[in-house]
Amino acid sequence: MCGIMGIVEYIILGILQGIFEWLPISSQGVSVVVLTNIFKQLPQEALDISIFLHLGTVLAAFVYFFSDIKDLFKKSKLKDVLDFRKKAKNDYATSSLRFIIVSVFFTVLIGTPIYFILRENITAFQVSILTLAIGVLLLVTGVLQVKIKASEKPVPDLKTKNAFLVGLAQGFSVVPGISRSGMTTSVMLFEGFSPVNAFKYSFLISIPTVLIAELGLLIVAGASFSPLILVSVLFAFVSGYITIHLLMQIAKKIDFSYFCFIFGIAYILIALI
Repeated sequence: MCGIMGIVEYIILGILQGIFEWLPISSQGVSVVVLTNIFKQLPQEALDISIFLHLGTVLAAFVYFFSDIKDLFKKSKLKDVLDFRKKAKNDYATSSLRFIIVSVFFTVLIGTPIYFILRENITAFQVSILTLAIGVLLLVTGVLQVKIKASEKPVPDLKTKNAFLVGLAQGFSVVPGISRSGMTTSVMLFEGFSPVNAFKYSFLISIPTVLIAELGLLIVAGASFSPLILVSVLFAFVSGYITIHLLMQIAKKIDFSYFCFIFGIAYILIALI
């Protein structure tokens, strides 16, 4: 690694990751900015570290939703999940697992080439236009959320088309500055998911996606990290778990459209600045 980072810096990175991962603000973008501008890491190394930090938050999601994950596997059969010729409208567990698998498949299919292109050209990459577009889309999502709130269904629409759109959105979030949670929740809200279900499935989908990304970093990309990064992972886990709990409680009580408006305006301002 270029630059010297101590335990305090790794603690700060972990806390930032845990807080921003679940908000419609790019935790990866925040980490890259902090690493390159404050901790003086090279852009390529900053990108690798920012992706590895997700391990802490994905562990937080796994622990928080462990009972839900266990129920999904307990109440479904793998052969039914993978048999796409059959519809699973009346089988919530099977349709949920199928939704997650399809989303992750398209995330990997789309996100992998973007990551390798970005890794070689990150010093020249500009995300201001994409950030501006996301801000506008969040505002549109906020307006739509106000209109569809009265017709929200307690059971989410777990169609293959929606899974593809979520995977597409999550694939592009490999770009620093594009929020994974912001993209996925926005797509699901646009497709009529309730805020609680949008958050929940965004969290669940992140688990296999991040694990695949970590394996890719270590095996394919050949990235190496200081052992101190485990400190970041630990603090990302703790702060991420707390943030998940708070967001799930807030989503049950507050109109999520307000979040879309606030963060949409924030994204637009960031892009213009």
